[in-house]
Amino acid sequence: MKVLAIMGSPRRGKNNDTLLDHILKGIQSKEENVSIIRLNANDLNITPCTACDACSKRLGCIQKDGMADLIHSFNEANIILMTSPMYFNSITAQLKALIDRNQAVWSSKYALKHSLIDRYQRRIGYMICTAGAPEHPYGLDGVIPILDLFFKSINADYYGNFFVNNVDERPVYENEEILQKIYRAGQELVMAYHKG
Repeated sequence: MKVLAIMGSPRRGKNNDTLLDHILKGIQSKEENVSIIRLNANDLNITPCTACDACSKRLGCIQKDGMADLIHSFNEANIILMTSPMYFNSITAQLKALIDRNQAVWSSKYALKHSLIDRYQRRIGYMICTAGAPEHPYGLDGVIPILDLFFKSINADYYGNFFVNNVDERPVYENEEILQKIYRAGQELVMAYHKG
């Protein structure tokens, strides 16, 4: 099994980093033969999409950065994990930039009819999101449409979310109940993947 984990928060060792560590431990506890690629979106230096439309005329993106390698990692992965704190009811700019650059994947599938992503490999996607504020009427649901379309673009089934509010008051690394839940979520992801 291949797992691609992308932390969208620029802050190391804090809420999103801790949750990602624990879900990966849960995955490793259920899957003996697992390969994990763990990336920080902040370190990838993925530049934003410029809407140049070149990817509708030739395969891939003309921007020369790490996006081609990242698309290859999406293609190889069985489970894709994304994390982000809530920024103005959305995800971080670092994570959004790499999602927007999947326009090249979309174009490869629908404009060029030569997909950069294998349509027949099974993949599942999962989102972890935190908010500093207590729960409010919108909750953390603002990320769902973004991730839904992203996971569709890379031919992954959007399996679910792990949302945690009020982390300014009580960080996740001080909340054993949350850490146990995210660990179990990792175990459930492995079982869900194998069930097909």
